[in-house]
Amino acid sequence: MQRTDDNPFIISAPPEPDQGLGRPISESDPSADPKQRIQSMVDSSGIFLLIKGTPQRPQCGFSANTVAIIESLGIPYQTFDILSDESIRTAAKDFSAWPTFPQIYLEGEFIGGNDILMEMYDAGELQEIATGSGA
Repeated sequence: MQRTDDNPFIISAPPEPDQGLGRPISESDPSADPKQRIQSMVDSSGIFLLIKGTPQRPQCGFSANTVAIIESLGIPYQTFDILSDESIRTAAKDFSAWPTFPQIYLEGEFIGGNDILMEMYDAGELQEIATGSGA
């Protein structure tokens, strides 16, 4: 990075670590209706998460736990950081009829939040999805 003034300090965010199977989604049209944007994101991946933060840097314990559970499945997934866009954060609550985050979608279907995901994991349902026997 090249300095343009006499300030000896360059402040920048550290690069995102390139670890894990989760990838933040890149939107094609951020000016579209928020609910259409959410539908497009949900349709983009077999496993899609609306979380606080990124898979590499979750910004709440529930998002971190959800990422850890999904990572344990060994399946690539996509995410969107709801803290980065207030219109998505607000519209997602109506879109899913679920008031909290994270929100988990499997094969385009909303399944719930972290608590539901933990129940599915404990029951072995998520492992069945991961191996293809439950999808």
